[in-house]
Amino acid sequence: MYNMRTATIREVQHNLSEVLSWVERGEEVRVLRRKKVVARLLPPEVGTVTSPDFVARAKAVWGDNPPGARLSQLVSEARGDR
Repeated sequence: MYNMRTATIREVQHNLSEVLSWVERGEEVRVLRRKKVVARLLPPEVGTVTSPDFVARAKAVWGDNPPGARLSQLVSEARGDR
Protein backbone atom coordinates (compact mmCIF):
# COMPACT_ATOMS: atom_id res chain seq x y z
CA MET A 1 0.00 0.00 0.00
CA TYR A 2 1.08 3.62 -0.37
CA ASN A 3 1.78 6.27 2.22
CA MET A 4 -0.73 9.01 2.99
CA ARG A 5 -0.01 12.62 3.90
CA THR A 6 -2.20 15.58 4.74
CA ALA A 7 -1.82 19.22 3.81
CA THR A 8 -4.02 22.25 4.32
CA ILE A 9 -5.23 24.25 1.35
CA ARG A 10 -2.83 27.01 2.34
CA GLU A 11 0.12 24.57 2.42
CA VAL A 12 -0.82 23.29 -1.02
CA GLN A 13 -1.04 26.83 -2.39
CA HIS A 14 2.35 27.84 -1.01
CA ASN A 15 4.19 24.54 -1.54
CA LEU A 16 2.59 22.99 -4.60
CA SER A 17 5.83 21.66 -6.08
CA GLU A 18 6.69 19.90 -2.81
CA VAL A 19 3.19 18.42 -2.49
CA LEU A 20 3.34 17.18 -6.08
CA SER A 21 6.72 15.59 -5.41
CA TRP A 22 5.04 13.54 -2.65
CA VAL A 23 2.42 12.42 -5.16
CA GLU A 24 5.12 11.58 -7.72
CA ARG A 25 6.73 9.30 -5.13
CA GLY A 26 3.43 7.41 -4.89
CA GLU A 27 1.96 9.02 -1.79
CA GLU A 28 -1.69 10.00 -1.40
CA VAL A 29 -2.17 13.55 -0.16
CA ARG A 30 -5.40 14.50 1.56
CA VAL A 31 -6.17 18.21 1.39
CA LEU A 32 -7.81 19.69 4.47
CA ARG A 33 -10.00 22.72 5.05
CA ARG A 34 -10.73 23.36 8.73
CA LYS A 35 -9.57 19.83 9.62
CA LYS A 36 -11.99 18.27 7.11
CA VAL A 37 -10.82 16.41 4.00
CA VAL A 38 -11.99 18.27 0.90
CA ALA A 39 -9.79 16.63 -1.77
CA ARG A 40 -7.37 13.81 -2.42
CA LEU A 41 -4.33 13.98 -4.69
CA LEU A 42 -3.40 10.57 -6.04
CA PRO A 43 -0.61 9.37 -8.33
CA PRO A 44 -1.86 8.27 -11.76
CA GLU A 45 -2.53 4.62 -12.30
CA VAL A 46 0.21 2.87 -14.27
CA GLY A 47 -0.34 3.23 -18.00
CA THR A 48 -3.27 5.65 -17.83
CA VAL A 49 -1.40 8.80 -18.85
CA THR A 50 -1.03 9.00 -22.62
CA SER A 51 -0.32 11.80 -25.03
CA PRO A 52 -3.04 12.68 -27.53
CA ASP A 53 -2.37 11.75 -31.16
CA PHE A 54 -2.90 15.13 -32.80
CA VAL A 55 -1.82 13.95 -36.26
CA ALA A 56 -4.39 11.12 -36.28
CA ARG A 57 -7.08 13.52 -35.09
CA ALA A 58 -6.25 16.05 -37.81
CA LYS A 59 -6.32 13.32 -40.46
CA ALA A 60 -9.70 12.14 -39.18
CA VAL A 61 -11.08 15.67 -39.54
CA TRP A 62 -9.40 16.83 -42.78
CA GLY A 63 -8.02 13.66 -44.39
CA ASP A 64 -4.51 13.40 -45.82
CA ASN A 65 -4.65 16.72 -47.70
CA PRO A 66 -6.23 19.47 -45.60
CA PRO A 67 -7.55 22.49 -47.52
CA GLY A 68 -5.79 25.83 -47.50
CA ALA A 69 -2.19 26.96 -47.41
CA ARG A 70 0.59 25.14 -45.60
CA LEU A 71 1.27 26.31 -42.05
CA SER A 72 4.89 27.19 -42.91
CA GLN A 73 3.61 29.45 -45.70
CA LEU A 74 1.15 31.20 -43.38
CA VAL A 75 3.87 31.80 -40.77
CA SER A 76 6.24 33.14 -43.39
CA GLU A 77 3.61 35.54 -44.70
CA ALA A 78 2.75 36.70 -41.18
CA ARG A 79 6.39 37.46 -40.43
CA GLY A 80 6.78 39.58 -43.54
CA ASP A 81 10.26 41.12 -43.81
CA ARG A 82 11.29 40.34 -40.25
